[in-house]
Amino acid sequence: MALEIQKNKMKLFNSLGKKTETFVPLADKKAGVYTCGPTVYDYAHIGNLRAYIFADILVRALKYEGLETKWVMNITDVDDKTIARSREQFPGDTSHEALKKFTALYEQNFRDDLERLNISRPDFTPRATETIPEMQQLILRLIEEGYAYEKDGSVYFSIKKYSEKYAYGQLADLDLAQIKAGATVSSDQYEKEEVSDFVVWKAAKENEPSWDFEIGGKNYPGRPGWHIECSAMSQKYLGIPFDIHTGGIDLKFPHHENELAQTAAGCDCGQPVKYWAHNEHLLVDNKKMSKSLGNFYTLRDLEEKGFDPLAFRFLCLQTHYRSKMNFTWDSLRTAQNGLNNLRHRLAILARTASDTTAIEPAQIEKIIGDDLDTPELMAFLAEAKDLSAGRQGLNLILETDKILGLNLESWLKEEKSPEIRQAEKEIDEARKKGDYAASDKMRKEWENKGYSVVNASGGTIIIKNDLGGENNKLN
Repeated sequence: MALEIQKNKMKLFNSLGKKTETFVPLADKKAGVYTCGPTVYDYAHIGNLRAYIFADILVRALKYEGLETKWVMNITDVDDKTIARSREQFPGDTSHEALKKFTALYEQNFRDDLERLNISRPDFTPRATETIPEMQQLILRLIEEGYAYEKDGSVYFSIKKYSEKYAYGQLADLDLAQIKAGATVSSDQYEKEEVSDFVVWKAAKENEPSWDFEIGGKNYPGRPGWHIECSAMSQKYLGIPFDIHTGGIDLKFPHHENELAQTAAGCDCGQPVKYWAHNEHLLVDNKKMSKSLGNFYTLRDLEEKGFDPLAFRFLCLQTHYRSKMNFTWDSLRTAQNGLNNLRHRLAILARTASDTTAIEPAQIEKIIGDDLDTPELMAFLAEAKDLSAGRQGLNLILETDKILGLNLESWLKEEKSPEIRQAEKEIDEARKKGDYAASDKMRKEWENKGYSVVNASGGTIIIKNDLGGENNKLN
């Protein structure tokens, strides 16, 4: 029986304007989303991954609304960090090939992380090094319109010139009095206090890869600044204007502020992005994550302790994306237990359900449409276990998971292996014969392998436990 879904209008907090707004796409039944992707010089840490889980939830929710989405997530494979680390890996080799070889490794690691977290594959994942011609075209437009100027072989964006027509500082609430007149900054990343003209094209340096760039008949070898990369890639794949730009709140300044400015100046369009959506910081034991504090974790660190990557996704879903999230090992262990219990419940429903009752998913859409309220949706799912049974309960879980993205349907299919089914049958047969010693022996054997053995109304059910650490038990 097909599910009849009554569509509601999604509400989303817009960082540009600082208020929750009803999402109205620029084009009917379509939505373009751009997410600032990774800088591939190292493994992504769990704070980075929270941002990509958030973006995935947003795209899933838009699709659930019935919209056709185009999701773009860039790969930053040339900037200060990638160049520095490439030089460490390949001393003396300044070729494009050496940089590509270095970044390719961490790009693949990132893609692996997305897959293990069940983050949907973006429609486009362009690399910065493959979009340099488009960046140069944008820079030339900025120079022609007077928004950019050359200095010592580099090209800088003029905040003063831009501010004559547009409002610089809209996202980060900057006071124009903070601007340091005549000062320039060439670093890709810097602090909020450094409100200065920023680099869009960096002059070539010794022992760094560079690209030719002809300006006014003269060659300016170098490479793009970080901010211009996203402006060019978003415009290439989504056009200007587009619907939603996502990223972590740490990118609000300088990256997104500068990106907004140079894109608006380049297209002379004022607002190139209709909605800016930012997720809050992830803390570790209520402290900022850093290698110096020894609390810097990647997905691999979590897996090495026995946790399922989807337990981290489960944990992220329990905190609203605009709230700070505090990561602890205890909270992850609780999340792993919660995921195990949800799978447990799903398996029982799948084995015992006989009716074909459909569900009404309007409540799901209402909750997620309220600024992506995943904690409320998780609570709804937990409460619904007392209201829905059989096929209705099964459908409710699977329908909700279209947004939550815990990959439950695939897990359910994988969980039904022939070996497990045979063991369930043998335990049931032993119990029917009254041979409880044999059934208990088989049950203990499976429990020792890391499984739960449940005596359900429809027969024995054996379920794999991803325990994730010591003393974690399936309730």
